[in-house]
This record gives sequence, structure tokens and C-alpha cells, in this order.
Amino acid sequence: MCLITISYQTNPQYPFILIANRDEFYPRPSAAMDYWHDHPQLLAGRDLEQKGTWLGITQAGRFAALTNYRNGPKTLQTFPISRGHLVIQALIEADLADTQENYAPFNLFYADKRGLYYRNNHQDNDAEQTLTPGTYGLCNGALDTPWPKLVTAKEQLTKIALGPVIAMDDLKSLMTDTTTTPDNELPDTGIPIQWESALSSQFIKFKGEYGTRAKTIILQDQRGKTQICEMRYDASGFLGESHFEIQIPVFGKG
Repeated sequence: MCLITISYQTNPQYPFILIANRDEFYPRPSAAMDYWHDHPQLLAGRDLEQKGTWLGITQAGRFAALTNYRNGPKTLQTFPISRGHLVIQALIEADLADTQENYAPFNLFYADKRGLYYRNNHQDNDAEQTLTPGTYGLCNGALDTPWPKLVTAKEQLTKIALGPVIAMDDLKSLMTDTTTTPDNELPDTGIPIQWESALSSQFIKFKGEYGTRAKTIILQDQRGKTQICEMRYDASGFLGESHFEIQIPVFGKG
């Protein structure tokens, strides 16, 4: 997952709104969002190579999603456990203690009825951070790093979140911009400049090799009705979408 925006308790009618783009190599096999046979309460897509996930939500009322952190030599190192298993751990075990050294650099959002939280393993202070009401974003830097695509995505979500009524269709059009950042404004995260450029757009399509594979939208109202939509893509374009609705405790209102 490479771009996530969340509106958290900024709209009294819709206290949790999420839009998240998952970027990955096109050949890497993935399963569409659905309930897992080995964890029946877990609703998520699945990476069929490492059996983890990039984003999920449970019928017990937990949510988690991650992005890779891309900066410096650790970007190319290998680690014993796929980061996708960290999301499962946050959702099923709800315990993230003493595990972070096993994973490549990551950013993690997770939430339940107690609140919304952020954690990473690439800063000196990697303790759990409790987030206050506001609009938040992650790409491949730290929380709210002002990369152009993230700044714009947060502005777009903030504008929609001000409305009295928000529909799923209002959110589907967000984070679709394919415009890349000028080279002189790109970050230096330890990858070749052509990749920095390709990855600087909100919605990515790079030479038929890599791109945005899924967009996930979560829209939760003040009564806990939680709508979820996953839109899927490959190198040729749009593949289809799935819709789910669950009733769970409102995030941060327990």
C-alpha cells in the first residue's frame, strides 16, 4: 500500500473515512477483498505470494493498513517476514510488541473503538502514537510527509469530508491523478530517478510493470454502519469492484 488518506472525526455524521491505493508489481498474484477462510472475521485482499495483506477490517471492529517506508539503504534489504503479516497481527492478535525488527521499514495505521493509531519502525521513537481528530496521510515517507501527491490527496479528502452527506461515489474519484511531480521536486529515497518520477503520482502506471492495483474506500457513519469498496486494476485498466457493509463499533468512540 503506497498512498492512504484518513478523515478521522472531522465530520460528525461520518467519523471515519479512508481512501487507500495499493501499488504493486502487476505479476504479483493477489486475491480480491473477501472474508478469509482461515480467519472468517477478517475482510481483506490477500497477497498470494506471502499470504499477508495490505489492508483489512474485522467484524470485531478493528482496522489496519500499511505502507512501505522508502528511504536509504534499507529499501533494498531483505527481512525475515513480509510486512503484510504485520497487518494480520494488528487485526487478529492486536499485539505489536517486540516484532518490528523482523520487518522491512513500514508505516502502520490501525484503529478500533478506543481510537486511531500510528506506528512505524524507521524512527528513533517507534512507540504507538494516538492520533487526535484530523485528516492524516501516508505514502512512503513518515506520517504526513509533505510529498506533493499526499498534500493534494489530503486536500481533496478534507474538502469532501466537510459535506453534510457523503456517498461512496463521491470518494471513488479521489486519488486517481496520474500527474507526476517535476524532477526537481522529487524526494531522494534511494531508488533511480525514473522510479522516483513514476511513483510520484497518486495513481501509478509504469511501463506495464508496476502500478496501482487496488483502491479501497471505507466510509463509516456515526452509528457504525461501515461501507467498504475495493476497486481493482491491472496493466490494462479497471478490472472490477466489490462492495461490503458491516456493523461495528465506531472507531475512536468506545
